Amino acid sequence: MMPLARNAIIPEPELTPGAELLAGGRALAKTWTLGPSAFLAEVGAASEADYKRRQMAAGRIMRHAQIGYRDPAKSRRAYAEIHERLAAAGARVDRYGLCLDWSMGYPRERREEGFGGLRGTGMILEGPEAFARLTAAAPVAAHFGDFVLGFPAAVETTQAALAAGSTAIGNLGQYFTFRLPGWDDDVATTEATVTALGLIAGQETEVLVHSNLDDGFAATLSDLTSALGAALIEKYLVEDLAGGRVSHCHGHHFSEPVARLAFQIALSRANPTPGTMVYGNTTSYRGEPAANYASLAGYLLVDVLAQARNPSGHAVTPVPVSENRRIPEVDEIVDAQLFADRLIDQAPDQTPLFDPAEAEALAERLLRGGQAFRDRTLAGLAEAGFATDDSLELMLALRRIGPR
Repeated sequence: MMPLARNAIIPEPELTPGAELLAGGRALAKTWTLGPSAFLAEVGAASEADYKRRQMAAGRIMRHAQIGYRDPAKSRRAYAEIHERLAAAGARVDRYGLCLDWSMGYPRERREEGFGGLRGTGMILEGPEAFARLTAAAPVAAHFGDFVLGFPAAVETTQAALAAGSTAIGNLGQYFTFRLPGWDDDVATTEATVTALGLIAGQETEVLVHSNLDDGFAATLSDLTSALGAALIEKYLVEDLAGGRVSHCHGHHFSEPVARLAFQIALSRANPTPGTMVYGNTTSYRGEPAANYASLAGYLLVDVLAQARNPSGHAVTPVPVSENRRIPEVDEIVDAQLFADRLIDQAPDQTPLFDPAEAEALAERLLRGGQAFRDRTLAGLAEAGFATDDSLELMLALRRIGPR
């Protein structure tokens, strides 16, 4: 038997067709629709993607911050306080990445069993009302990025995120690489994720399917063309097969400035949908907070100059300098945002020193190579007998085969 033959990877005699799961998700969209949003009401936009396009046209660089403490009340206070303190200083955070606990990936009935008390450090939100109370705390875009898509509870958590007014939901990259302790049913996980993609695609409002490339296959591939190719395969899954819009994040592992810039350029050309955020190069945070400010300035200036020259909709992320040691507190998040605000003000003075020629040349190589990676992967899977036009079968095959 060929190692990558379909019957070796997918021995199940029968699977629910992806089209049927997507249709089921679209049917859910008739009753589970986008709820009110303090953010969308204040900015007068139909969706975060709509807002992002406006900011891109105006040349404004957007900002992202991560919050999500174990205590939901503390998270609600942080949601309001960070916004208010930045507004008082003449700054703005446009979007929050909301850190759900990984145990939220289990279906509710299994989570309530406790799994022996296993849980992480993030938020556990019980039901749509708890999601809505959080996002109503300030007019900042709510991004439910982790432990939603790609997990067995994908449908119920996506429903709650939509009801809370979120128009950016992920994290599709985690489907391929993250696993929950004690949960081995990858077919059920895939069915839930495909159904949730149908629910998102079926919304009347544009809702972005977020994927953090550094959480998926791309992070395990040493060649950046392959990493971009992984993003293009996700684009095929979400846009060609499910009818949605995919929006990518990257940045955690991008330490080399030219390659960091080139990847942003190539990704924006490969996918014109506004990006969610470009994350901080957290692998460069290794020392004391004072030393980490050098790393913060290094990657952030690249991202600011990239967005000024080639707006892609990605919000830049000033990661607090304490993050390599512990979960940052509100003061530290505010400090990092104010640092970014000042750096953005100074960036135009740096532009004459900025020669993007090398990054532009690399971006073209990445784009050509990424497209070849996508095309060869899909062609090879089809040759091995996989139905590459079926979202469930394709996702399950990719997950089981793995990046190597």
